[in-house]
Amino acid sequence: MVKLSGALTSVALILTCSSYALAHGGGLNAEGCHNNRSTGQYHCHRGSSSGSGSSGSSSSSMGESYYNTQLAAHLGGRTEVTIDFTYGLQGNTPRQASVRIDIVTDQFAIEGGLDKRSSLDSIQQAVFAASQLGLKPAVAIYDTDGIWGKYEHRVWTVAKELGVKYFWVSGNQVLEP
Repeated sequence: MVKLSGALTSVALILTCSSYALAHGGGLNAEGCHNNRSTGQYHCHRGSSSGSGSSGSSSSSMGESYYNTQLAAHLGGRTEVTIDFTYGLQGNTPRQASVRIDIVTDQFAIEGGLDKRSSLDSIQQAVFAASQLGLKPAVAIYDTDGIWGKYEHRVWTVAKELGVKYFWVSGNQVLEP
């Protein structure tokens, strides 16, 4: 693994240091979490999307939305972008549908995920959204257990094979496998 410099290292610093920037007047974010202004600690009042249900401040209790929000803010992107599309076989009546992508920037359609089995479809989601938006596909995997595990490896292998940008955020660093 190689430590990246410049903008990607800044992403890592943003991800680990910017929970304080989420402080607000007591309201909860989509994860049911917020910053305690007096202590600076990020904590949750109801279970996060990671399914842990914990109210601690570990990376696994913060949930995917937390990381997506931080990465999008750093990259100047938007989160939870809905993309409408038309589908149907030739000769059939076209149908309408939509799909949601985690982060959209000027360059990338990024699907983020925790280092869990659920992240395995991130490549498909990123490639489809990018094709609809005319952008480059990217995936972001958020390390919650401090190891390069089987899900990071599987997503990275496919991303490399397909030429999809891969962000791996572990601790306070963005690493290049």
